[in-house]
Amino acid sequence: MSVNPVVSLASLSALAVPPPRFVEYAAAGGFDAVGVRVSDRSGGRGHQLAEGSRLLADTLLALDDHGLEVLDVEVVKLHPGSSRNDWGPVLFAGAALGARFVIATVLDDDRNRAADNLAALSDAAADHGLRCCLEPMVFTAVRDLRTGRTMIEQASARSSSAGLLLDALHWSRAGGDVTELEAGVRNERIPYWQLCDARVTGPARNDNAAIAEARGNRLAPGAGALPLLRLASILGPDMPVSVEVPSARGDADPRRWAMELGSATRRLLSRVPAGTPLTTTAPAAVADPDDTKVPS
Repeated sequence: MSVNPVVSLASLSALAVPPPRFVEYAAAGGFDAVGVRVSDRSGGRGHQLAEGSRLLADTLLALDDHGLEVLDVEVVKLHPGSSRNDWGPVLFAGAALGARFVIATVLDDDRNRAADNLAALSDAAADHGLRCCLEPMVFTAVRDLRTGRTMIEQASARSSSAGLLLDALHWSRAGGDVTELEAGVRNERIPYWQLCDARVTGPARNDNAAIAEARGNRLAPGAGALPLLRLASILGPDMPVSVEVPSARGDADPRRWAMELGSATRRLLSRVPAGTPLTTTAPAAVADPDDTKVPS
């Protein structure tokens, strides 16, 4: 017996598409929800959804027309100079759209300061009806789940409800270990995850290669080598999943790409049996094939 989780199309899968049209494409792909990348300025990597804006109104209308929800909004980057003023646009948009989660990343090597900011962000997010989830990425100050768990435990000591977001690609590139993943699930630290595939498993050779792959060279679920069925089994068949697959194909024909991602994801998830026991065998690591340098 299989369980159908909420399946969301992440904004990065076709970032150039305005949110109302993105909702339309996600619905065509059979998704239940979308993610929205929010920017606080013109020209940023995301969309401005300010109070009273036409874009916000049109996005809400599209969600209603197509019967979709917003799973998450992103991204709050916690850096040395972070303050509550930085978080306002993302938290406002998340609340206005009825999102469940707001994604945070840490770009601050001072762990105590970062934990303080994460706690403050988590409390502010809760005031907006959102749960803050920290996403570990190898090219940030929180590179892996173990570091992320330590960070949210520090933040929790400061009255925070932060969780962890597991991205299948970032997890693999950080040398993901199933044992620590199992511990995270049992501690209820991971409320949802991000799904994509890649050509190989294992740690990234360098940060530039990891950035290039993460931002524009991912594969549809089931088209690569990541142990996605094992991850889905460990995380649980009913855990919400965000399909984040930025690719040149999403730039060229975003509607068709959304439809292909929807079909590939449902195919993969249909193969995950309910009640699969947790495993403790880690995937084998191989070298990262991409040494591409990312322009600054």
